[in-house]
Amino acid sequence: MDPKNKKLLTTFLIALGVALVFLYLARRVVTPFFIAFALAYLLDPLVDKMEKWKLSRTPAVILLLTLFFLVTLAGTAVLVPLFRVQIEHLAANLPNYLQTLQDWGRPLIENIAWLEPGKIQEAVNDGMKKMGELPVQLLGNLTEFLWSSLSSLFNAILVAINIFIIPVAMFYLLRDFDAINTKITNMVPPRIREQFIDIFKEIDRVLSRFVRGQLMVATLMAGLYSVGLFACGTPMSLFIGILAGYANLVPYLGLVFGFVPAAVLTFLQFQELGPVLGVVAVFGVVQMLEGMVITPRVVGDQVGLHPVAIMLAVLVGAELFGLLGVFLAVPVAAVINVLMRRGIGWYKKSPAYT
Repeated sequence: MDPKNKKLLTTFLIALGVALVFLYLARRVVTPFFIAFALAYLLDPLVDKMEKWKLSRTPAVILLLTLFFLVTLAGTAVLVPLFRVQIEHLAANLPNYLQTLQDWGRPLIENIAWLEPGKIQEAVNDGMKKMGELPVQLLGNLTEFLWSSLSSLFNAILVAINIFIIPVAMFYLLRDFDAINTKITNMVPPRIREQFIDIFKEIDRVLSRFVRGQLMVATLMAGLYSVGLFACGTPMSLFIGILAGYANLVPYLGLVFGFVPAAVLTFLQFQELGPVLGVVAVFGVVQMLEGMVITPRVVGDQVGLHPVAIMLAVLVGAELFGLLGVFLAVPVAAVINVLMRRGIGWYKKSPAYT
């Protein structure tokens, strides 16, 4: 490697390390800016298309953000009441579900000779009682958490600032997205600018196809799961369907968070195998559509991330940055994958390898 390039690479790695440490220490403050940048990146292609329709960029950004937030508010206004109705229905039927589980478990306990049925039954009753109080406790804890969060003046101000920062930052980032890219490109030394642009384009191509595509796939799957489970009469069908759809961003996690609770709740609701087989059919059909139709058409046939790499990235992101890390894990892993692939290519061409 050229000494100048080696020195530049060393400086870049040091700067990157310092930036990562700073972002970790200031993660609470920079979270709204991360969210704004992610949303701006996802919406930028739509602004570019509107520019091709002879609409200047600033009015296009204003129009797109207005539509985006109106759709978000409308979706929230529709989904929240539906969630509330399904939660209330689950809370009302939960005692019956617990009684059903207790009736199934009692014969099994009595048939185990070396156990003391009296103590076991007492422990089961105590556990069932606590489970029956769980929805009320969860709602109470949630209310207490929200109240304690908002009761602090600092937290209330921080929440208000975040709510204000996200749309404002989105507007400026979307308006100046191309200009920011140009400025970053101009900061790169001319001798490696072409390689930098090539890497940047590959990263953008991977992110646009993989991240945007996977989000579209997850949204479609969430809708299909929700409709299918609702048709099967599954309790909490909307919540489980959305959870299963977006959990599918991590391979096989959608089946764990979706199929298992859906099958159990459906069986407890009807106590028949027919509706459960309907749940099996819903997940089977949606998975088949995802593998054969949705993903090939939406994401394409580009090489994605290995499932193990995605799982590792999500776990590391959750450990370091919490919920924000979970959302950023997949795109960051996609970028690292591109850089590692390029690095391995350079290494195989270097004297150290040859």
